[in-house]
Amino acid sequence: MFIGVDHGTTAIRFATPEGRCWSLPRDEASLCSADCIVELIHRNFGCEDIELVALSYSMGDGINQIMRLCDAPNRGLICREGAGIHVGGGTRVFEAIAESGWPAILLPGIHRGSDIDPRLMVFSHGMSPEKVGLAYGIFRNKSPSFIVCDASSNTVTFAVLQGKIAGAIDAPIFAPGLMQGPLDVQAIRDVDSGKMTANQAFNCGGILSKMGKTGLEQCSALQRSAALESLSLFAAMEINALLVLCRDLGEESPDLYMAGSPAAKLCERVSELLGRKVEPLGRCAAAEGCAWIAKDVFAGNKSILGIAVDPRACYI
Repeated sequence: MFIGVDHGTTAIRFATPEGRCWSLPRDEASLCSADCIVELIHRNFGCEDIELVALSYSMGDGINQIMRLCDAPNRGLICREGAGIHVGGGTRVFEAIAESGWPAILLPGIHRGSDIDPRLMVFSHGMSPEKVGLAYGIFRNKSPSFIVCDASSNTVTFAVLQGKIAGAIDAPIFAPGLMQGPLDVQAIRDVDSGKMTANQAFNCGGILSKMGKTGLEQCSALQRSAALESLSLFAAMEINALLVLCRDLGEESPDLYMAGSPAAKLCERVSELLGRKVEPLGRCAAAEGCAWIAKDVFAGNKSILGIAVDPRACYI
């Protein structure tokens, strides 16, 4: 059996290439022991032999290859601090996989040290490792050239051209999500005045956060409609930004996808704004893509979407 792990903002999702999926909220994972997490994985996927696990963890900015968990320095991170909410559930899952004895590989994020369009290296970080899994699942099963906008708690958009990641726009850079977003002028003032840290400003920079809400379920029908309309507009703008990159690289019409929990609600409006069909992806798409990476690395693939596989990670 091959398992992929999506370290998402609110939950950690586990999936197989065949589409079996299980989700563990990050706050629940933070309370579990390593043995408990391993037992939950067994319980939800059965007792088959696990041949390889492909794990995504945090920002993945300390590595630029797919490598064995045991070989990754500092869990694949430059440092433990970064943009986002730190709950501890992802760390518990990482520790559980590391202690399980299962063969496991760690996926890198896309960052300044990655092999992407050099013009986008002006930004330190493009996307976290689970987006590599999301991209690979689409490449493996749907399309060689595409743009994905993953818009939910935050918004990250990336482009893959002819099976290689061309670049990405990370959550702190451009479009806000529902909860997190880039620092605007007021946020910069608040940070400079000591009212909050930069990470706190990012975590409350989203559309709902600025409405004083912590979720769509708190909103009236009118507020919910307004929030999703804003999210649709920003998602369309970010997709259009990467369409400029794709055209410059010779791809006039990549396929377009939306990921994230509101994807099905957003696609119709984003399609209208772009004048192009945008297809929604399921909640387990990133975990399934990570599982496909595990399966293909196990089979001997030396490169995934232009990302090299460390020879020690090939289990064939």
